[in-house]
Amino acid sequence: MNMEVHAIIRVEMESASNVLEHIVLDRSAEPTNLPLALLKHITEDFNDKQQIGCGGFGIVYKGDLQNSSVAVKRILNYHTINDESFNRETTSLISVQHKNIVRFLGYCANTENKAMKHSESGEPSKYIFAEMRERLLYFEYIKNGSLDRYLTDELRGLEWHTRYQIIRGICDGLVYLHTEKGIVHRDMKPENILLDDLMIPKITDFGIIKTP
Repeated sequence: MNMEVHAIIRVEMESASNVLEHIVLDRSAEPTNLPLALLKHITEDFNDKQQIGCGGFGIVYKGDLQNSSVAVKRILNYHTINDESFNRETTSLISVQHKNIVRFLGYCANTENKAMKHSESGEPSKYIFAEMRERLLYFEYIKNGSLDRYLTDELRGLEWHTRYQIIRGICDGLVYLHTEKGIVHRDMKPENILLDDLMIPKITDFGIIKTP
């Protein structure tokens, strides 16, 4: 029976992994909800060595698939986030599509009850059920890193055309967010501007967006 269960789980994981791989490769594919088990698997159970970013609202991990990678943002203080807020933010992210915005691939909203040992002073330990919540967002993986790595006096040898392309791209992305989507990004900084293989800037970190 255990072998059958493991076989079923393996098939489900492979199926979910294939779905995510398809979304990464097909830019017309819609973002989707995927199981927590898959995100834990591709980040090696949120291993520190997979960590590629950290902020006040979440920790970002690199998730490795068979033919590609994704960036998985594990939201901190998830117990303070109600479902309405999370759903509203996810809906906003799904609607955003622009070459200068990091592409949103999907989300995970996992809630389960677990039996946990609880003890009080002078009282014997007992088990209680606690609600365990995980809220995650995942995005395209941009391997060139963030703009702050290139902010030196010489801009690390970047040509004027490349510098202009970066500045113009950031402006275009912000104009799109503000005028077409009514979204205000309240933490714009070099660390939240990623650069792709062609040095095209992509605005990220929508865990702290505000929709007026």
